[in-house]
Amino acid sequence: MCSARAVLYDAFMTPLGWFGLNRARRRLVEGLSGRVLEVGTGTGLLLPSYPPTVSDVVALDIDPEMLARAHRRRPGISLLRADVQQLPFPDASFDAVVACLVFCSVEDPGRGLAELRRVLRPGGQLRMLEHVRAPHSGLAHLQDRLNPAWSRLSGGCQLNRDTVPLVEAAGFRLTQRSRRLREVVEELVAVPV
Repeated sequence: MCSARAVLYDAFMTPLGWFGLNRARRRLVEGLSGRVLEVGTGTGLLLPSYPPTVSDVVALDIDPEMLARAHRRRPGISLLRADVQQLPFPDASFDAVVACLVFCSVEDPGRGLAELRRVLRPGGQLRMLEHVRAPHSGLAHLQDRLNPAWSRLSGGCQLNRDTVPLVEAAGFRLTQRSRRLREVVEELVAVPV
C-alpha cells in the first residue's frame, strides 16, 4: 500500500508533466545505454521513459512508500532504499547516473555529487534535471523569501539551491546545459574530469 505522501506527490507532479515536465524527463534519458543508476526515483515517474538501449536500471530512493509506488510503474527493475550521500555500490559501477528533481532536497549535495562521480565509469555521464536559484536578482530574492516555508512544506526542498557550481565543484565538467522556465530549471549533462 502506498502512503498518502506518495499519492499527493503524484497528484502535484501530474499537471507539471502536462506542461512540459514529461518531455523534459524523456530528454533526460534519451540516447542512454548500458547500466544506469537513477537516484531519488520517488514514485518512479521517469522509469517508463528509459529507452530499450538501457540494459539495466537501478533506481533508489530513501522513502520506502515512494519506492512501493515506483515498483508498480516499472516492475522488474532493481529498486533500492538508499541515500545518494552514501551509495552502496563499488567505484565505476554505472555507465550513466540520472537525477531528476532530486538535489534540491539532498542535505549535503556536495557529498551526494561526489558519490555520483565515484560510481560513474570513466567516460560515463551524469544527467540532471533540477530547479535552481534564478540568475536574476528579483526572482532569486523571491526564492530566498519563500524558501523557509517551502522547505518545511515540501520535506526539505530548497527553492534557491545553486546546483550548477556544486556539480562543477564535485569534479564534473558540463557538456550540455539548457535553461528553461525563466532560467529556474536546468537540464545538464556532465562528465567526470
